[in-house]
Amino acid sequence: MSSRPYAVVLAGGGGTRLWPLSSPNRPKPFLPLLHGRSPLAVTLERLAPLVPVDDTYIVVAASQVQLVRECAPQIAADHILAEPLSRNTGAAVTRAVTAIERADDDVMLVIPADHAVRDAAAWRSTLGTAVERAGGEFGALYTLGVVPTRPETGFGYIVAAGERVSRFTEKPAREEAERLIAAGARWNAGTFAWRRDSVRSALHRFAPKLIAGIDDYATVPAGPIDTFVMEPAAAAGLVRTLPLDCGWSDIGSWGELRAHLLPGSSTEEIRLEAPGGRTIVISNHHGVIALQPNGAASMNLEQMSGSELRAASERE
Repeated sequence: MSSRPYAVVLAGGGGTRLWPLSSPNRPKPFLPLLHGRSPLAVTLERLAPLVPVDDTYIVVAASQVQLVRECAPQIAADHILAEPLSRNTGAAVTRAVTAIERADDDVMLVIPADHAVRDAAAWRSTLGTAVERAGGEFGALYTLGVVPTRPETGFGYIVAAGERVSRFTEKPAREEAERLIAAGARWNAGTFAWRRDSVRSALHRFAPKLIAGIDDYATVPAGPIDTFVMEPAAAAGLVRTLPLDCGWSDIGSWGELRAHLLPGSSTEEIRLEAPGGRTIVISNHHGVIALQPNGAASMNLEQMSGSELRAASERE
């Protein structure tokens, strides 16, 4: 690669997914979901052959810095960027752009901490290609598009002609998702590559209030980087995409987690030990059961997310 890449890993979260295992005190990136290891730890291990640890940074809520230190002790303290308030990925990316001093033509990779892949080599290969392309084209913003395996209604979609992205579609209905896939659209994995000067230019052009106010989190606007930058940049012809085919999963629900850990028709149960003496059992036959010292909660594996189960539990 001609450009020297550095990686910004977005960690943290509100702990609303995969409840009752997750919580605001320990959200998804820090849970032992992947064969006893946290998604953050596995992400960093997968990334290391491409980007050295000295070039890797983590953006996380100030209240979760200690969790980063537990799951990723190899990351230096000054490479952990603590956000005083949660303002979604727009502020997180902007904080990294302004706080990390790098050469203008160094390529920044932005990677979620809580996703999983089966083919790490394919993932790194696509990221490497994105680094090469982004490094050679000032102004271009690259986003990786996961090759869809089903008409998923819970994901965003990237609509492109070749590499040039024309628009993004967020969480379409099933019929629209089927049409998008038939037309070649891909899932938006929230994984980006761009030169530092390219993204700074895009922020000043499309989200001036965000970058101007990033030093004051009490007033900085909240929202995803997709809304602030990627959508208007696509309309301006600046966004490119590359296909990502690596067995990707956002492991954002109990069903997704089970499908990633046990692909196919396996009937094996998955047991995860949770804080407070709870045991989470994921079963094809019985859904998800949270065994606790004082009882048990259960949910339908396919039809309810953890946040929906928690809301139902709180109403009872």
